[in-house]
Amino acid sequence: MIQVKHIKSYNLNIPDWNEIIENLNYSNENDYIKNTNPGFFVSFNAQKIEKVKSVMKDLECNTAHSYVNFLQSGGTYGNHKDTMLVKFWQGHGLTKWVIENKDEYILNPGDLIIIPIGVHHNVVPLTPRFGISMANE
Repeated sequence: MIQVKHIKSYNLNIPDWNEIIENLNYSNENDYIKNTNPGFFVSFNAQKIEKVKSVMKDLECNTAHSYVNFLQSGGTYGNHKDTMLVKFWQGHGLTKWVIENKDEYILNPGDLIIIPIGVHHNVVPLTPRFGISMANE
């Protein structure tokens, strides 16, 4: 049995868009950013965002990446699985998480979803959005 956890309103003290864009700018200057689809960006050092630090401590994580879709149509990584336990904290906007091609969760700002190792999932932006993925790597 897959044990996905969805915690609504886990932490509403989310970063604002300016903090996310500042982190993307910092990441871009230091080569820690990925832009795989138009309007979709990943920063590999979201742990530098102040509001993320306390959440990382609470969730006992040591790495954080921000996932940003400026365009709803910008895409994501598609259906995939990770080699680590993923803890994803929704920032602004809405996303739909499809687990194992059947169960769906809608994440609102402040929600947290925890995806076990090896569980296929697909993240679909429903609006422009950002969120923070955290793990112990």
